[in-house]
Amino acid sequence: MAQKSILVTGGSGLVGAYIVGMLLEKGERPVVYDVAVNERLFDALGIDVKSFAFVRGDILDLPGLISAIREYEVDRVVHLAAFLGEEVQRRPYSGVRLNLMGTVNVLEAARLEKVPRVVFPSSGTVFLGSLREGLQKLDEEIPLNPPSIYAATKAGSEFLGRAYARRFGFEFICVRYVGGLYGPSPVALKATREQAIQEMIRAALKGESANIRWPYGPAEILYGKDAAKGTVLAVLKEKVKDNLFHIGNGELAGGDEILAALKKHFPDAGITLARGDKPMPYPEARIASDFSRAREQLGYAPDYPLDKAIADYAETLKQIEGL
Repeated sequence: MAQKSILVTGGSGLVGAYIVGMLLEKGERPVVYDVAVNERLFDALGIDVKSFAFVRGDILDLPGLISAIREYEVDRVVHLAAFLGEEVQRRPYSGVRLNLMGTVNVLEAARLEKVPRVVFPSSGTVFLGSLREGLQKLDEEIPLNPPSIYAATKAGSEFLGRAYARRFGFEFICVRYVGGLYGPSPVALKATREQAIQEMIRAALKGESANIRWPYGPAEILYGKDAAKGTVLAVLKEKVKDNLFHIGNGELAGGDEILAALKKHFPDAGITLARGDKPMPYPEARIASDFSRAREQLGYAPDYPLDKAIADYAETLKQIEGL
């Protein structure tokens, strides 16, 4: 029997590109389904765009999804395509339409084409409204309480996926990226905090001074490669007991900690921080995540603590932007 393929919607974005590279390294056949292919990002990651199939498509195009699944004999889907948090806050109707109906389309395609497993990367924002003083543990049992429109689309997608899976008999595995994602990718696709990190690193690479507006207190942040690693483990694991996993790194970091990590690699960086506005209605007080379920069932452990992540980020951004 010919080897089956793994469809990655939104596979040309930050986490998607890392996922594609990791799947190729494991001898899998990824198929990127996206509106465009980011050749500069793939090149910087050392991934030949000719090494994987690319389907130019819109996640709201159900026939297009079905055609891609049929043509490439897809038996697993990773559904990353979505509008990100602040974009959904700015354009709520478009964000809800893309995030929720995009998920429904993936689930419908999986149902109609009998795809046995769908992996959905969700967000730690879905439970931020449940954070409270005295909370001792942040694991998969925390109640959903989405405080933003974006978080509501992610929570809604989780519920839809589980309902479809129960009704139609396929696996729906949700991996929640507990920390705010960061990594080298186009600024247009980033939230304010992640833009600030990229501005810090770009200024350090150029040897320029910069005053960066930092919007939040310390929170867990998750490097794109670790998010991709947890997702790939969920895609490829033969059997899992649970269908919800937190993917995090267990560390809290604010602007000062990130700047200190950056200066270990760029000691002469002339970067200062100023307090910025909060663009999202998220709580300041945070605790680190417990991702023991992912460790025990998937074999997940983060590879990129802050210092290592900043070094890798800088090297990749240098390649992407020719700095």
